[in-house]
Amino acid sequence: MTQDVRSLIVAHPSRVFLSVCPLLAFFSLSTTPGFIPIVALITSLRLWSWISIPRANHTASKVSQVLLVAVAAGATQLAPSTQALSTPTTSLVILSLFSVFSSSIAFAAFFIAYSASRAANTPWTRLAMFPAIWATTWGSISRVSPLGHLANWSPVLGLEAYNWSREVFGQWGIDWITAAWAVVLSEVIGDWLVAVDQQELDSEAQEVLVDVQDANHPSQGVIGGQERKAMTRSRGLWSLLAILIALALPSYIISSYPMRPQSPETTSFTVGCALPASRPNGKISGEPTLQDYIVETRTIQAYAPIVLWPEGAVRFNSLEEKQNAFQAIQDMPLGRGRFVGVSFEDYTPASTEDGIYHPAMRRNGFALLGHTGAPVMEYYKRNLVPVAESFSLTPGTEEPPIYNYELTAPKRYKKPDWAPAPNFTRPIPVTASICFDFASSSSFALLESRPAIIFAPAKTWHLDIGYAMWEQAKARAMETGSVVVWCDGGAGGVSGVAARGLQEIVQVGQGSWTRTIGLQWPFDERRTVFNWGGSYMALISVWGILGVGWVVEGVAYRRAFLFGPVMGLLARFSRRRTDEERPLLHD
Repeated sequence: MTQDVRSLIVAHPSRVFLSVCPLLAFFSLSTTPGFIPIVALITSLRLWSWISIPRANHTASKVSQVLLVAVAAGATQLAPSTQALSTPTTSLVILSLFSVFSSSIAFAAFFIAYSASRAANTPWTRLAMFPAIWATTWGSISRVSPLGHLANWSPVLGLEAYNWSREVFGQWGIDWITAAWAVVLSEVIGDWLVAVDQQELDSEAQEVLVDVQDANHPSQGVIGGQERKAMTRSRGLWSLLAILIALALPSYIISSYPMRPQSPETTSFTVGCALPASRPNGKISGEPTLQDYIVETRTIQAYAPIVLWPEGAVRFNSLEEKQNAFQAIQDMPLGRGRFVGVSFEDYTPASTEDGIYHPAMRRNGFALLGHTGAPVMEYYKRNLVPVAESFSLTPGTEEPPIYNYELTAPKRYKKPDWAPAPNFTRPIPVTASICFDFASSSSFALLESRPAIIFAPAKTWHLDIGYAMWEQAKARAMETGSVVVWCDGGAGGVSGVAARGLQEIVQVGQGSWTRTIGLQWPFDERRTVFNWGGSYMALISVWGILGVGWVVEGVAYRRAFLFGPVMGLLARFSRRRTDEERPLLHD
């Protein structure tokens, strides 16, 4: 049975891979890709590339594979995408373009990696080349693509063993690990295919098998060094596997539990999300109004010192309307130390100041309001949803600011026991970002310090999209080392609190909620390694692994070249002396 499967793959590679790869793409490239399905897809496409790329008569197969994978990726995201825009036809066209684009990028990485590995001169370089190119490709695309990481072939589920690495390598590390596992599996499967009995195959199948051998064992045909290079390749493969296992070990050492709200090393803090129901009487009554949000905020503000509203909760058509609404919120009344995180859309009419024309614009913003005065923090969404928002809204340009919220001592504490003089308060640095900003890991790269809490108002239109954005919020929480309070007021809303060890979906759909969390005390405002070094450090890391291995392998080759003949002569002389002396010992 095993022999038949191997013979079928080698004899009919186009038929097999044109069926298997799109099928794997359908189950892998969903809005929330899983680690194992993505590894399986990359493994199969890497095997396909060994057979298809070097053959000039496979042009039709190459184009077909790209299109079939793109169709499969689009099909799995069809349901949520058709509801993104006003007409399903426009949504379908945009989805098709993005699917073909992401599929083409992925296949370009396979083609580049194949050519680069063929030009490489050591087994380790050939093995480590593909993960470096794969991580670089998607890391670069996420910085320029309006979809951020959402269009990438990057897993977000099933990463429990490697989630710790996000604080150090970000999404780059996850992509490298994914591709490295695909390399290990494809090399093993490639060896398995090479083991097929060539006498049972026709001439065309034997030609394909030679291509697989050349790709999987590039040292074939090197006179005098074949066995040594095969052993080096095997050591390189074991080394790559050892690195992957070693990268999983910290997950068993680093605590996976959330911080305790009540302990000497933590500060207990309650966050809230106001989501008034649009069906108070079982019937749809339209979008919640400003008054609905005020009433809902009054209900939960006794439990949470900061209450967050979802994205675009209220809409302002003039500056006066915005100022009046802010005043109404502050008149609830808010007590001292109580804040409301208001997410809104505002409108600024066209104007001419100092002879410069400023066009009218509508923006998606956030303001943190206290009991009096101007907002202590204001931010405008920078990453707009393509087409759905980019045509009607103006993106912000400023980085999210950080505000130090001073938490006073609870009634059961004496002030000196709570915090040192003179303020006797615990500063909690907070910031904000809005929904689609979380699609990119560079959203918080320029923050000068680490925030304790990131308030994240959101509004999604489908449950799959809501869950996908929730996963992106979790990823950003781990990369920044902060707590993300995700408040989603859309029809597909998935709301919750995300941090290291805390990834809890509190609410699906409408309904206000509060959640008590534990924050580090004293809080360490130093940025994580990834936020400090950013994508540049991640780029150096993924290529540094290749470079270090190349140097070590080169040293090993030179040592073998210099000392190999001498050690061989010594070994032969030792065996000869042993053979000559053995009869004397027996006598």
